[in-house]
Amino acid sequence: MGVGHKDHGRTILGMPLGLYLGVLALTSACMYTGCVPKSLVPAFLVLMVFGEGLNAIGNTVPVVKTYLGGSVICILGAAAIQAVGLLPEQTYATMDFFINDSGFLIFYISALITGSLFNIDRKLLLRATVRLLPVAAASLAVGILASGLFGILLGQGFWGGILYLGVPMTSGGMTAGTVPLSDIYAQALGADPSAMLTKMAPATVLGNCVAIIFGGLLNNLGKRRPELTGNGILVNDGRPVKKTPPMKPSFGSLCTGMVIAFAFYQLGAVLHKFVPMIPTYAWMILAVVLVKGTGILSETLEDAAREWGQFAINSWTAAALTGIGFTLIDLNSILKTLTVPYLLAVAAVVAVITLTAAVLGKLAGFYPLESAIAAGMCTTNMGGSGNVAVLSSAHRMELLPFAQIVTRSCGALMLTLGGILVQLVG
Repeated sequence: MGVGHKDHGRTILGMPLGLYLGVLALTSACMYTGCVPKSLVPAFLVLMVFGEGLNAIGNTVPVVKTYLGGSVICILGAAAIQAVGLLPEQTYATMDFFINDSGFLIFYISALITGSLFNIDRKLLLRATVRLLPVAAASLAVGILASGLFGILLGQGFWGGILYLGVPMTSGGMTAGTVPLSDIYAQALGADPSAMLTKMAPATVLGNCVAIIFGGLLNNLGKRRPELTGNGILVNDGRPVKKTPPMKPSFGSLCTGMVIAFAFYQLGAVLHKFVPMIPTYAWMILAVVLVKGTGILSETLEDAAREWGQFAINSWTAAALTGIGFTLIDLNSILKTLTVPYLLAVAAVVAVITLTAAVLGKLAGFYPLESAIAAGMCTTNMGGSGNVAVLSSAHRMELLPFAQIVTRSCGALMLTLGGILVQLVG
């Protein structure tokens, strides 16, 4: 299954193909006549229409659907549209404002975090997380050492490879990872933060892109080698997994779930204000895990939160991924700094972390493929939005709660490590 609404290419967004193409033509006409101002309706229209169209292409075109899929095409297709100049300047400004300034990704990711964490069995969440974090940390350690070795081959030196390749790639994304990391480096080295960010950003973005592509490849591997995968189930210890019953959401429960998601995000924001070294999403996850683990929220309210999360996944995943491609993946900047050795080094580091997570995960009682994704590739992407992209491409959205915990925990670890290393060897 891909993201969004589709019916094997016959309908898009629940519409007959002819009607969808008419809406696409109308949307394009609005874009090219300057009728996409910075407001909710045109921004949502562009993202939904283009997102579901790119998703349909990725899920129906031969070869593309086998090796990439709709999620990857949503991101890379949107990034390509922006890179070649097909996205009008006004439309880009609206997308950037809607995605990054108005908080559409916060709106979407907060629904995913609360929905996915409340959707998982309490005992499974606790026992799996205790084992998953050491697997992720050990995989990161191997990957960081590999980045140092590749740094030597790239002419950056062992410590240069770690500081400017490995650490930025695994620091939890751009906003919560690479941007504050560039400030830390700049203060330690007496350099310009923007220069530091320019030097580190390609590793973060390329690592994310490689992880997305690897996610699609691992999904295909799981189809060929079913013994490697739990098809979204992480733990393989022989103990039964309690399945959540099918949901029949009402308008009232969706509204309640939305408020719960917003409240947890704001709680994270308040805690971040007092303890700024821990990002808002990390605080949010800790709060939801605490509430879930103690069971202090009624089952009705937990159901409302997970219903809202599922609604967000089914409705806006393609739109969110397309927005990421439009505004967060700058292919022109990547191509300016990209060399074949650098790309191979990034891909190799992601592969090392992924393979290590698969092997260690199997030893820890996980399915290797799910461990490779949740404890491996979800440490080498762009935070919450990167998790969505990787898990969508791998068709393993059930792993989102574990991916969020791993990404935020390891991101905080890498920020600390980067700050220490730049002081010692910078």
